[in-house]
Amino acid sequence: MKAFYYLSLFVLLALAAFAFALKSNSTSAQTRQLQAQPTPPRLATPTLPYTVTIDPANFVKVVDNPYFPLTPGTTYIYEGVTKKGKEHVEVTITSETKVILGVPCVVVKDTVTVDGQIKEGTTDWYAQDKQGNVWYFGEETAEYVNGKVSSTQGAWLAGVNGAQPGIIMPAKPIVGEPYRQEYLKGEAEDMAQVLSLRESATVPVGSYQDVLKTIDWTPLDPTAIETKFYAKGVGNILTHYAQDPSWGLPLVAIKKANSKPVELLPQPTSGFPPGIAPESARVDIAKPTFSKPGEITNALLPITQVDQLIQIGQKGGKPHRTEFTLLPGTKKINWLGEQTETRVLQFVAYLDGRILETALDFLAQADGGAVWYFGEDVANYENGTIVDHGGTWRAGKDVPPAMIMPANPQPGNVYRVENIPGNVFEEVTVKAINQTLEGPRGLVNGVMFVQQIGLDGKTTVKAFVPGYGEFLAHTEDAAVAVPTDTLSKPLSAELKTMLTSADTIFNTAPTAKWDALSASLETFTTAWQGHREAIDLGSLFPLLNTQMERALDSLTKAVEKQDRAETQNAAFDVAIATLDLQMPYRTRTEIDLARFDLWTRRVAADSAANDAGAVAGDVAVLQLIWDRVGHTVEQNKAKSIGTQLSDLRAAADKKDLSAASNAAATLEQLLVELGIGAR
Repeated sequence: MKAFYYLSLFVLLALAAFAFALKSNSTSAQTRQLQAQPTPPRLATPTLPYTVTIDPANFVKVVDNPYFPLTPGTTYIYEGVTKKGKEHVEVTITSETKVILGVPCVVVKDTVTVDGQIKEGTTDWYAQDKQGNVWYFGEETAEYVNGKVSSTQGAWLAGVNGAQPGIIMPAKPIVGEPYRQEYLKGEAEDMAQVLSLRESATVPVGSYQDVLKTIDWTPLDPTAIETKFYAKGVGNILTHYAQDPSWGLPLVAIKKANSKPVELLPQPTSGFPPGIAPESARVDIAKPTFSKPGEITNALLPITQVDQLIQIGQKGGKPHRTEFTLLPGTKKINWLGEQTETRVLQFVAYLDGRILETALDFLAQADGGAVWYFGEDVANYENGTIVDHGGTWRAGKDVPPAMIMPANPQPGNVYRVENIPGNVFEEVTVKAINQTLEGPRGLVNGVMFVQQIGLDGKTTVKAFVPGYGEFLAHTEDAAVAVPTDTLSKPLSAELKTMLTSADTIFNTAPTAKWDALSASLETFTTAWQGHREAIDLGSLFPLLNTQMERALDSLTKAVEKQDRAETQNAAFDVAIATLDLQMPYRTRTEIDLARFDLWTRRVAADSAANDAGAVAGDVAVLQLIWDRVGHTVEQNKAKSIGTQLSDLRAAADKKDLSAASNAAATLEQLLVELGIGAR
């Protein structure tokens, strides 16, 4: 029951009596057999003001009240037919917990459908004290019309805006004893009273004796009267409604999973930045279990369903680019007595075309669908060289993994993506779900917006989108993802010509043959214009369009200035932008092999420019790309390339640019002979 209107005691008694009278002539006798009980002399309303004192030390970890047991992994299914249609209710006791007023509460999810259409979704929080009373600490509600949320009225959380927890089930029910189940003035004022301890009932899952019967009501709605029946060891088995006393909602099935008792993850208690959310809002403190950790299919972070994601933006007025690529293989991580096989996501960031940061992220999906973060290996670069590994952390003996995406995120949910105060810390608050954004190929739906607070206390807005994952972050937006943005059309002649022309300009720039370079630039520009005319890039991959326009503008100016170094660098950027445009039409492996070929030739160019830092960065990028594609190359070929890449790495480390140039030339010749990275 949600928000209701005032009902006088006299009217309430009349309605209750009417409901009981009609009950005796119910047409649902085939699903229940109830012994007649006298109506209690009154429905007593507890007095106001209502306040309770909660002592977290007086609560236990499990809810095992015989009339209200909450065993994680259990789902109760209720079905009945009303004037509106067939109602189907599923109540699932999850293994999750939420700390409210210092008390870890069991998370229970309730979904209502009518004729197959969702009508209501609720998340409730319960905890049991040492005396055996089961307390109700709040609920999130969402009512639906045509599949969209129409109302969240009735939601409340103990300790917020004056809301008080109530008792949903007494430890020792006493006939005639009333009790408040919840209290938020004008929003949530449900109450109940015990009517009998000796009912009998038959529902599809079985017949029960010594059934507890209650009448539930609220002073906020004259029609919201429910009669409920509870069997020992099971819980609620049947509900009747005063609005339609001929109809009952019986328990038709009980599903149980192999669930372990809820265990909480150890949490730091100090060292947090200012402005973090209260513990009661967190959804990430229950220890997760992992049956199939490598299948990361969460809609908002589908790691194993996105092969590569490119993000493009500006940082400090310079082009900023990030690549997220799923690597082959897995990594086993031991933590708190457990071992989980995680998937590895490679992150590479570039600033103005040069390597800025890399990371290997270790991720797994828990039972239920939440994605957990097991740490990252970070390398921060300056002038092509690693300067530190700041931000590196790993789940292990004393540090638990951190939730990076809830299974079913809701506004107000809080989770800590990284939680080692003093080292790394990111707390995320869900601000909105089911939103719409402009994406690489038009509008995308199902967007979630979050606010993230970091170790420095600064906040950032991010967006996550089905089919992409992290979509908008910091200074860049998602530009293209595969296979999400894969198109069925073949690679166009224009895109082929663009890559060939960019490659020619890159190779020819050192010769200063400006007539030939201008001709190649004109060929490229004509092909680019033809591609734009064939495909409306205003709405299709707009960020790739912008990236190309900027790179082409730089290349045009460099050729006009007849600057060899600028021309070669700009041609490289144009070639990279062209490969991005080809991503929807070619396999990611083909694109990465072509990138590998480009970066190999850039080593020679940077060596000729006597730029040891650039060469070191080039080689670092080559190794990163090879980590992505080496496994796809025939074993003997891969071994040869790996050996030559090691020689190149050694030359770069020694800052021997002559040796680096020679090693790059040898590697390039090897790629040509092996037919890898053909342009």
